[in-house]
Amino acid sequence: MIENKNCSNAKTLRLSALAVGVALVAGGFSAPAAAELSLESDSGWKFGVNGHIPVFAVFGDFEDEEDAFNVTTGFNPATLQTNIYAPTQNGLTVSGHFQMNANLSIGDADEDFRSRVAEIAVAGDFGTVNIGKGFGIYGTPAIGDNGSALGVGLIGGGPDQVAATAGRIGNGYFYADFTPRVMYTSNDLGGLQFKVGVFTPSKLSDAEDPGGDAEYATPRIEGNVVYSADMFSLWTSAFTQDVDSKTGAFDDYTMSGVDFGGSVSLGGLGVRANYAMTSGTGNGVFAARLDDQEEDASQWYVESTYDFGATTLGASYGEGEDDIGTGENDSDLTMIFARYAATDALTLMAEYQTYGTETGDNEYNAFIVGSQLTF
Repeated sequence: MIENKNCSNAKTLRLSALAVGVALVAGGFSAPAAAELSLESDSGWKFGVNGHIPVFAVFGDFEDEEDAFNVTTGFNPATLQTNIYAPTQNGLTVSGHFQMNANLSIGDADEDFRSRVAEIAVAGDFGTVNIGKGFGIYGTPAIGDNGSALGVGLIGGGPDQVAATAGRIGNGYFYADFTPRVMYTSNDLGGLQFKVGVFTPSKLSDAEDPGGDAEYATPRIEGNVVYSADMFSLWTSAFTQDVDSKTGAFDDYTMSGVDFGGSVSLGGLGVRANYAMTSGTGNGVFAARLDDQEEDASQWYVESTYDFGATTLGASYGEGEDDIGTGENDSDLTMIFARYAATDALTLMAEYQTYGTETGDNEYNAFIVGSQLTF
């Protein structure tokens, strides 16, 4: 029994649209969403918690290394999110959201326990403004694919992978990542909704910029537009960020990207696809390397699912292409997966995947079984 002197006797489970929305975006679109446990005080303040615990057993056959077995979290780490809602005043609903995440690893996992989200949300007739650290805009909602959002996807760390895996990053979409930002989201405009935000620029690592010559005088700008109807959804997003040299050690360049995608639902059948193009930053994450020649990269995937009762079956295929260096950086990821909703809170999962590269390096096959508690 939960007791709190400042809480009323009406302690109930509530489904908060704002909390669930933030949780889905912040946690990488892990579904299904469950009702958060919510406490409400007599003065109108509310406190809620929600999250998920995914656990997977991964059997990997790695081409260049040993076969391996690991128990890990998959694309999404274990997540606990707390949500605090102030009473609505002057037409404003103000809330705070803080999320802690943990990977599964052997021994003390201090380095794998971290916060991805810490932000304030201000909502009103004008829309919603998010202030703080949270999920990005570019690349969403492409990241909401069924296969990797609730599964494992790319095992980029090889046989010893114990941290969160990569989903379809670089083999279907560019990763939005969690970054400090100020973001505006419009209200629903007859099915149309848009987001725009200014973000702390992503920076080169010390190894890529040993002299600290790069400077980032302006924010990264990201935005997207999504149109949703009963049976389909269409989206596009874009970003731009300048990377300058203080001494002229390298040519100033601009990171940029644009993507297009959509989904269709016909009864139990669902199909979704996404195509993205980036320049100056590769096909995975922002500013992963010094790319002053602004080499181009692209990522795309197609996914089909079929729902019948509590079971979902699906398959997806995606590729990534990157022109940096020798240009032999292309890769592809095939995923076949099944989901079964054993209860409203517990989902059982199975996944088979193959990963290939143009050079033949780091290729593997993997069979995965797992489960997720969503609360």
